[in-house]
Amino acid sequence: MVVLVSISLAVITLDYRQGQSGPLAGVGRTTRAAMAPLQEAVTTVTRPVGNFFSGLAHLPSMADEIQRLKGDLAAANAQNETNALLREQYQSLLDLLNLQQSLDPNAVPAVVIANGVSNFEWSVTIDKGSADGVEPNMPVVAGSALSPLLVGIVIETTEHSADVQLMLDRDWSAAARLGTSGEAGDVQGQGDADLRMSLVTPGTEVAGNEAVFTLAYQAAGRPGLYPPGLLIGQVSRTVPSENSIEEFVDVRPAVDFSTLQFVLVLQTRAGDEA
Repeated sequence: MVVLVSISLAVITLDYRQGQSGPLAGVGRTTRAAMAPLQEAVTTVTRPVGNFFSGLAHLPSMADEIQRLKGDLAAANAQNETNALLREQYQSLLDLLNLQQSLDPNAVPAVVIANGVSNFEWSVTIDKGSADGVEPNMPVVAGSALSPLLVGIVIETTEHSADVQLMLDRDWSAAARLGTSGEAGDVQGQGDADLRMSLVTPGTEVAGNEAVFTLAYQAAGRPGLYPPGLLIGQVSRTVPSENSIEEFVDVRPAVDFSTLQFVLVLQTRAGDEA
């Protein structure tokens, strides 16, 4: 035992004094070189197992993080939708302002606050009434300065609201003309179907999607209700006539009444522009 201890001390002392060139250092390097492939193989096998158990330990915190990220994503999507809606409303209001300046500076801007569409009447309620200068038989429009769109006409007012009869109503009608041929006729509401333009001269060439505009007129010295040039809609089809006196044309309204929010009540009538 004494001899072994003495030999060990001698070898250790010799190795310490010789540093990296000592006998034990060389043996250590050789051993590490021989063991490296084995260690790599063991690590390759055991690391996935270790990662698996480590992942199990972190599952609760990972689930909370995933839930938080889902919440952040939902909030971001909701904000994007809100921003898109605000941009759309801003553009609609800007178009309405430009329309007011170009068509009638005294027109009354209004917001649609109720929908009175039923099987018997088609109307909406706006948030402006007699206190704001709104009266029955005033035209109601939407759109922009480049494309003013006819909505309908005021039929009843209270102090702070008014009912607007939409073009779709079966009791609504207006004098109109075809945009290309200039052929005149009378447009009537058809409920949830396209408008119907009658009194069109037989043989008139009507193009598909041809625009239809309001037509100013006077009857018995009284002007029509609508200023000329308001877009009513586009031709959707020509209806064969059963007689040779007139033809019928179906007209698709230009206004999307399901999304109508902002309108303009005109103080100017057809006769005022003469």
